[in-house]
Amino acid sequence: MAAPGIDAIERAFDAAKYGRVSDTPVLEATIPSLVDPSLVDGAPDGTHVVSVSAQYAPYRLRDGSWDGDGRAAGLGDRVVAVLDELAPGFASSVRAREVITPLDLEREYGLSGGHALHGEQALDQFFLWRPFLGSGRYRLPIDGLYLCASGAHPGGGITGQPGQNAAREILADMKRRR
Repeated sequence: MAAPGIDAIERAFDAAKYGRVSDTPVLEATIPSLVDPSLVDGAPDGTHVVSVSAQYAPYRLRDGSWDGDGRAAGLGDRVVAVLDELAPGFASSVRAREVITPLDLEREYGLSGGHALHGEQALDQFFLWRPFLGSGRYRLPIDGLYLCASGAHPGGGITGQPGQNAAREILADMKRRR
């Protein structure tokens, strides 16, 4: 994760809160080609794929839009600049890139509001409130329908906790019905 501290994270979030892209976005970067070399088949030796998630990009921009005015490219430039500070020479090694904005996440992948975790990891999105009041126990208003993905408490990521919690409720309901 590229964030020099909690203050940098807060500044990045503040920019998004007011519809701007942070000058120094908080980044989570992985290099998937280290474990799956087929991602770079046909590319020169030593080539890698870097996948970077820039946290707190706003869904709605205060001035302009993500469509057609270079905002996506600007975000990509900022991401590369932050990585180049951490790993000098990174920028000159980039051969191609794809910038996926929150609007793209909504359009291409159906993620409402462009949020990969189905909502912020904030106090108003935890416990009984995630994703809406009344769904905190994983049961939805339709009998037998349970919420078990990133939209459920405690939220997205790689923990699997929403699924485990939903499974516990499903088993409890099955036991009660017997």
